[in-house]
Amino acid sequence: MMAFKKWVWRVTPNFMHIWIRNLFFMLRLAPNIWYDAVRFYRYSGINKSHQFQGEQAARITMAYHQLEKGLSYAQPRPGFGPDVVTRLLSAIEPYIKQHGLIAPATTALGVLQAYVAFNESVQVDMTALKARLANINQSAADNAFEGGVVAVSRQQLSNDRAAGFERFFNSRHSVRHFTGGVVNDTDIKAAITIALKTPSVCNRQSWKVHAYSNKQHMQQLLNIQSGSRGFGEQASAILIITSDLSSFVDVSERYQAWIDGGMFSMSVCLALHAQGLGTCCLNWSKERADDMAMRKAANIEPHEQIMMLIAVGTLPDQFNVAYSARKPLSQALQFHTASLDA
Repeated sequence: MMAFKKWVWRVTPNFMHIWIRNLFFMLRLAPNIWYDAVRFYRYSGINKSHQFQGEQAARITMAYHQLEKGLSYAQPRPGFGPDVVTRLLSAIEPYIKQHGLIAPATTALGVLQAYVAFNESVQVDMTALKARLANINQSAADNAFEGGVVAVSRQQLSNDRAAGFERFFNSRHSVRHFTGGVVNDTDIKAAITIALKTPSVCNRQSWKVHAYSNKQHMQQLLNIQSGSRGFGEQASAILIITSDLSSFVDVSERYQAWIDGGMFSMSVCLALHAQGLGTCCLNWSKERADDMAMRKAANIEPHEQIMMLIAVGTLPDQFNVAYSARKPLSQALQFHTASLDA
């Protein structure tokens, strides 16, 4: 193949070199895109039966976290999310029957218990839901499970930020309760300056931050993103993190934009946390119509790939955050000690 490419290059005029180079590029790119698509279809939850444990766990986690997020708002709406509750209950029951009373079902039960407690505190009748929980498993009625929301304070976060890396890192939360105070450009500049130290492939630093503070414009962007209803209007700024596709020059780098952009986005969140500001990452897993609409509304160049939006705001003295249970270390870490020759 290499000899053939060199021969083609010699016998063609210069103006055709770019066209030929692009043709060879597409001949390499197409099978790799197909490889990625087949792997995603085969191994993702899209192609799994509802009896597959990984797919069941993902749907349970997605549903219970929706309720956690709702409970962490400044003023949760009484009785919010009845469809989510129904969907979560329908997912928990078969999961426990098949796999036992284990996570994420236990976390989901904790979230539902917190949901019941909140609604009863605002005089919403929870009799039917409590009976359903008891029918799922007697432990659901008798035991307290972790999940729901955690109360934090601005002073506590300030103390944690100054107490070493572990406490600093663990004290960062996705915040859905802002005061609406001013976030100065100098604070955003300071945070982005820190985040620029993020490593990237061959130090190409493909990232860019678009910052928005006009309320009407922010709301337009949030409406397209559609995942911040109930708290996004309290944010003082919206950041859009992008990665420049022109920084990547080989088929093997077709997903490097997301790797570098994702690492940078986390750095931005931590740097804003260091400034004493609250953040909430807003997912940008979208199809093309939404992507095109966001690019137009946000004035994003075609060569920039959108990573995510980040809502930024000032913190109240006391507020709730989602519990957001973490998987055990045993599920996240695997040591490979055998020899490669074994």
